[in-house]
Amino acid sequence: MNVLKEFQEAIEIEYNKNIQDFNEQEKLPMDERVAKGVSMINLKVEFELENKNIKSAKIICENNISKFKEGNSVILSNGDLSFKMDVFEDSADNFILKPNDWDSQYCYLSSLDYPKNNWEISSVHTDISTKMLRNTASYLDSNSEDLERAESLLNGKTKNSFAHFVDKIEVLNDSQNAAYLNAINASDFCLIQGPPGTGKTTTIASIVEQLIIEGKKIFVTAPTHTAINNCLDSISKVVDVKNRIIKIGEKASNKEIQSNEIVGKLSRLQHYRWTQFLEENKVSESYGIAIGATAYSLCYPVTKRLEGWEFDVAIIDEASQLSIPLALSVISKVKKVIFVGDHKQLDPIIPKGTDNEMFAESVFSRLARLYPNEINLLNTSYRLNEDLIKIPNHLFYNDKLVAASSTKVDKKNYQSSNYSDIFNNESHILLLHKTFDSQGRSPFEAKLVADLVFDLLQNNVELSDIGILTPYRAQVREIKKEVKKKIGRNISNPFENLFVDTVDSMQGQERKYIIYSMSNSHPLESMRRLDFFYSPNRLNVAITRAINKCIVIANYKIFDIKEDELKNHNEYQSVKFDLKTFCKYYDLANKIEINKETEDDW
Repeated sequence: MNVLKEFQEAIEIEYNKNIQDFNEQEKLPMDERVAKGVSMINLKVEFELENKNIKSAKIICENNISKFKEGNSVILSNGDLSFKMDVFEDSADNFILKPNDWDSQYCYLSSLDYPKNNWEISSVHTDISTKMLRNTASYLDSNSEDLERAESLLNGKTKNSFAHFVDKIEVLNDSQNAAYLNAINASDFCLIQGPPGTGKTTTIASIVEQLIIEGKKIFVTAPTHTAINNCLDSISKVVDVKNRIIKIGEKASNKEIQSNEIVGKLSRLQHYRWTQFLEENKVSESYGIAIGATAYSLCYPVTKRLEGWEFDVAIIDEASQLSIPLALSVISKVKKVIFVGDHKQLDPIIPKGTDNEMFAESVFSRLARLYPNEINLLNTSYRLNEDLIKIPNHLFYNDKLVAASSTKVDKKNYQSSNYSDIFNNESHILLLHKTFDSQGRSPFEAKLVADLVFDLLQNNVELSDIGILTPYRAQVREIKKEVKKKIGRNISNPFENLFVDTVDSMQGQERKYIIYSMSNSHPLESMRRLDFFYSPNRLNVAITRAINKCIVIANYKIFDIKEDELKNHNEYQSVKFDLKTFCKYYDLANKIEINKETEDDW
């Protein structure tokens, strides 16, 4: 692969695709844009104001089927009034927008006599990420040594040399210690594969602790702020000293570590300011520090967040979700990179159908393919018991994983008037039904989920121990609506503790009880996005979050895959292997069928 050429082309491909998608989306009739979840109309708005400056906007909408989620930027408009804002809260009770620090200066009402009804919300197109990646491409074009290093790594030609640090850590198991020592000793790069529950953040924390002791400057990144925050939170438990761990980002992006006093929070930290801090406090330049931020933070001078920093080591967590172009922002600026991920879990969102090698797979997948002997597999799951580990272990990990002795199979006797055969059964259940009601949102499955949650509560299970997953954001809202109907009388705000979200939002997390609503009545409904719905990696994430019980709810047609129905579809050949994985899952799962009496209707 010609890294610079492919990188430059990839940037323009993604930019042009985003422009094309956005323009096509804007040309659609409004009702189609609403149906696709990229616009909202007929909204009532309640503004929170401070001297005519908009602090927040509460959106009242009877039926929110949009794809907008917390953190998305949107345009709120009504006639001549138009404000760029971010989704601050998306819950069963509230949909609230707030301006970010930059856009707040433009969110201003000239008159308090503003319209309360008929507002619209639509998507925003921005090209700031393109500017940052173009900056990285320009940097590589001007720095031949760094380009050669990136070329070598991404073409399978880099050969590590190893130092001889041998001090193992007592709290780590054998596979974790092997990865830890490899990461410390490797000269150029390290690959750590962390399947579900195998303690990759614990391993990362130990690596960072040792690197800080050695006086290294470490850049910690991941595809999302949540993943970065979780990583820094874990590091703070072993590096319990202030001014050693810093998170770079706006306040809204620090939710998971807001109360963590060990992790410093700054919107930016140019290197000259850090040098001033060291001089004022009479601290040596060899002061070890870990700084967490998105990969874009290294695209200076387009961004000033970490301008001037030269890091000794970078750690990319969830590297299997990072695209190669974005990874180059890190690889180009840091000479040693530790990649931590699992290419059997979620992939990055990248353009499909291009010939560009950088969009063929994630950076972790490419490196795992090029350097199979460099993979350090963490093989002991502290989450999945011996029942729950069987299916994912066989489907995705060649039976190389083991359940830790500390995990226990749930043998509790559950009391339930309707679902005792579900709860008092194997740890993993595939619950099949024949109700055909879903268009990415299934009221039947949502009501079933609410009933299951109610039964768990009757058995003294805490809401915080339950996680409800689905592929679709519309189903998230449907489930929240039904759960609130079922238990809202007794619990005023159930979603403070009950996790209800898409599968993609759950990677890296766990709950004792997982309920997965597939919310799709027929494979033909997925014809537009076969690769999304029938993603083995998304299935793997969904069924590996549970500690006690995993209940998968699906229409039986999802697994009734007939080649004659699909063979002429333009995606079929590319997803043929994925469909077989779903069929294998069906064969391996313990199945319970409900509402069998409707079978004759179909």
